Amino acid sequence: MVRDIFDKDIHIETDRLKLRPLTMSDTWDIFEIFSDKQVMKYYDLLPFESFERAKEQVEFFIKGFEQKTMLRWGIELKDSGKLIGTCGFFNFNEDALKAELGYELNSSYHGKGLMSEALDAVLEFIFRETDINRVEAFAEPPNIASQKVLKKLGFVKEGTLRRYERCRGELIDIIIYGLLRTDRE
Repeated sequence: MVRDIFDKDIHIETDRLKLRPLTMSDTWDIFEIFSDKQVMKYYDLLPFESFERAKEQVEFFIKGFEQKTMLRWGIELKDSGKLIGTCGFFNFNEDALKAELGYELNSSYHGKGLMSEALDAVLEFIFRETDINRVEAFAEPPNIASQKVLKKLGFVKEGTLRRYERCRGELIDIIIYGLLRTDRE
């Protein structure tokens, strides 16, 4: 069952990363990430202007885990212990056996393969530890870097949802990507 995942140990290690639950002590690093205009360029939130807003975001991620609606990992560098991003699943649908993937990374660490490394590990985890059959991810058409990460991980571009959501004050197109359990076998 999908909800059983919240009762498991979600700590994951890769070659360069530790993926772990977020804590309130991560607030400064979350502020650094979410206040960066480059990181937030294709995000559905505006860049944070206050530490308080970052605190609210961390509380939101923690509460999502506690209420079993969101599974969000902090992405920490093994060598320094610095939190450089987050990734995880939300919008779980028990009937359709699917979830949505979301992620962001401190812009100082873009282009180093770190997000691909983190997402590969959490995808392995979700397919191993649950009966999820499908993971969806959404990207804005100009967000080429995110689309490259998804394709590298085996996601299939399924189409463009025209004027799908309001973001930064305007209706925007969104590209939907899907990854099936069988795509990883």
